[in-house]
Amino acid sequence: MRVELLPSSLPVSDAQFLVSYLVNGAVAVDAGSLGLLADLRRQERVRHVFVTHEHIDHIATLPIFLENVYEPGPDCVELLAAEGVLDFLHRDIFNGRVWPDFFALSTGDDRFVHGTPLVPGTPFTRAGLTITPLPVSHVDGSLGLLVDDGRVAVAFPSDTGPTDDFWKHIATCDRLQAVFLEVSFPDEMADLAAVTGHHCPRSFAAEIRKLDRDVRWIVVHRKARYAGVIARELATLGLKHVELVEPGRVYEF
Repeated sequence: MRVELLPSSLPVSDAQFLVSYLVNGAVAVDAGSLGLLADLRRQERVRHVFVTHEHIDHIATLPIFLENVYEPGPDCVELLAAEGVLDFLHRDIFNGRVWPDFFALSTGDDRFVHGTPLVPGTPFTRAGLTITPLPVSHVDGSLGLLVDDGRVAVAFPSDTGPTDDFWKHIATCDRLQAVFLEVSFPDEMADLAAVTGHHCPRSFAAEIRKLDRDVRWIVVHRKARYAGVIARELATLGLKHVELVEPGRVYEF
């Protein structure tokens, strides 16, 4: 399995402002920076976009992406998200004011986009991957994802604070090799992290103990202005198998 966190800055740096992961080049987890890929051929290969929740850093370039890859015919992009998130995208983004109503324009074989509601706990098979959406502790309707290719599995909890059901489910997956888990704020902002459904280094350390097995913990979603402080605080904790994500790097599992 190949996973890449798409960069959201040029030149490419470890500063992360937007969230988009490419899995095997064909499936996207979120669309924060997806529409900024300069190589349009790479955008065209993405046929399935899983949207974990409504926040702008996870959907920012979705309208641009859909415009970039649209071709007349039945082979349109599929958006997969909680039903409430699909309703939000139609009502508040693709509403004819912020952006053209691609949902209303998607009629017959000449479609811009197709929406598929995600049901927590129900796996979906797309592009040779079995992807299971699971609830996490962020805004209402937020979903993390377990992605399994039959040989290895990788987990994307998305934005979340302390949660339990997600870890209970992925603990049953023997093929699990890595988790891309967020740390958004430094420890001095633990109260803000808690109220907004995010992690700080201390809560991250407590969270990874809920999964009693050795996997790679890849830290994502560090707020850019606090990225250095978060890195230093994590380093002082002496946690095993923890690394900072490198945007633009293709991780192979």
